[in-house]
Amino acid sequence: MPVGIIGLGRLGGALARGLGRVGGQEVYAYSRTAATAAQVVADAPGVRLLATAAEVFERCDVVFVWMYASDARRVLAANAELLARRQPFLVSSTPDAGFGEFSPRWAEALPNVSLSTGLGVTLLTWGAQPAEADRAAVLAPLLACGEVYEGTAAEVEAWRALTSNGPALYARALECWADTVARRHGIDRELCRDMVRRTVAGTIALQDEDGIDAAEVIRRVAHPGGSTERGLRVLDGSIEELSDGVVRALTGS
Repeated sequence: MPVGIIGLGRLGGALARGLGRVGGQEVYAYSRTAATAAQVVADAPGVRLLATAAEVFERCDVVFVWMYASDARRVLAANAELLARRQPFLVSSTPDAGFGEFSPRWAEALPNVSLSTGLGVTLLTWGAQPAEADRAAVLAPLLACGEVYEGTAAEVEAWRALTSNGPALYARALECWADTVARRHGIDRELCRDMVRRTVAGTIALQDEDGIDAAEVIRRVAHPGGSTERGLRVLDGSIEELSDGVVRALTGS
């Protein structure tokens, strides 16, 4: 079944690149910005660029309209008659986008930019209980690019701090950690950043393969009275308050 993507910015472009990476999916895309579209399609083998949004709606039964809500609504309004006739399954990339006004088949997604790697995370709220065929058709391209967590609007609003916002927060924290070591000891910053990324990737793999939590990782690493234990005492003294402040800023609660 052909899949459509309207909007090839940070999120739509990540989905297109992810689908191009895995292949096997018929994907049609449209973007108002020609230069951006050309770059994304060059990076996403098999994704076919169309000249208008209407062509995407005509060809595809599932369409990811991943634009700012106001821009998405303008595109939908401009194609209202076509949407009323075709009633494609519309998937937004922002909450409260009002897609239900244009098709009875719709959902709200909160993806993240890691979709392009095949290790993305998408949060999904259904507008109404979907038919099983619709659910499968929407999930298939998203699962090809990572994990999907289905939940209520309230759950998704809380989860976004971990997934949609997450890449920016985690990348910033990891670079800060590496840069602090580099600065204090006068050593190469990029080398330190590489060490951090590789160590984090290995730690995640260890947790996944052994099925262990952070407490068990700490037990395996920290020797009584050693440097890890001293560092953890400092971290534990501030990390919960810091995390609480960041989450409040992200979610407003």
